Amino acid sequence: MSIGRVLSLAQKAHLRSEMEVFLSFLLGCTRLDLIARSEEEVPVEKLAELQKAWIRIQDGVPVAYLTGQKEFYGHSFSVNASVLVPRPETELLVDLVLARAKKGVLELGTGSGVLACSIKKARPELRVVAGDISPEALEIANKNCVQLGAEVELFESDLLEKMPALELDVLVANLPYIGEVRHAELNENVRKHEPHLALFGGEDGLALYGRLFDQIKEQGRQFQFILGEIGFSQGADIQKLCSEKLPDYHFSLFQDLQGLDRHFVLERV
Repeated sequence: MSIGRVLSLAQKAHLRSEMEVFLSFLLGCTRLDLIARSEEEVPVEKLAELQKAWIRIQDGVPVAYLTGQKEFYGHSFSVNASVLVPRPETELLVDLVLARAKKGVLELGTGSGVLACSIKKARPELRVVAGDISPEALEIANKNCVQLGAEVELFESDLLEKMPALELDVLVANLPYIGEVRHAELNENVRKHEPHLALFGGEDGLALYGRLFDQIKEQGRQFQFILGEIGFSQGADIQKLCSEKLPDYHFSLFQDLQGLDRHFVLERV
């Protein structure tokens, strides 16, 4: 079967983009190369792997789980089903951190480590520490740190529970924010294939942020900035939560490239 025929079939199923990503991985070329090579036959020895992947793509499995890699902030990261697939809108969170950090950054809920590694690669002079409750996720994060040569200190911790007290001026967290009752908007394929531990944040999706803010107060942690990612419908709710639990911080809300509420920044006043 030719490359062009494969892409044509995928396009009819509205899955051309996904197939382009997988096929370029399978053949070791770029997506642009696929167009130039459209008349070429897919090598016979690759057909079985292609067929298996096509079945899974049709089932909604993220292509990143099939290739084992995902681009983020100009770097290629290893991913598997233990971690969320990095989203492009989260790159804006890296920018927000880099514009504010002076001494060091603590990231909670690091998952595959894309935030921590991207920050460290962009600003090598910063001390970057990251934690996650999942040992499987930390294995992937450590793999990415090694592959990218990013000196990030990793800890297994439920939020701040086992995190050592460090003098870092920025805390960033992309915690699970999908609600089980309210703010429950979620693509069915994501619900089906990506880890629920990294998706769901209680009834309204903000339970983990509430716990984190409580821990900050209880432990007397001092951060100049606290940043996080939320769902597009949670802006008002996260602002209310922040004002109730961290009244000494000024709240700002930032939108993603689609103009949707996506990130919040708290600055100590």
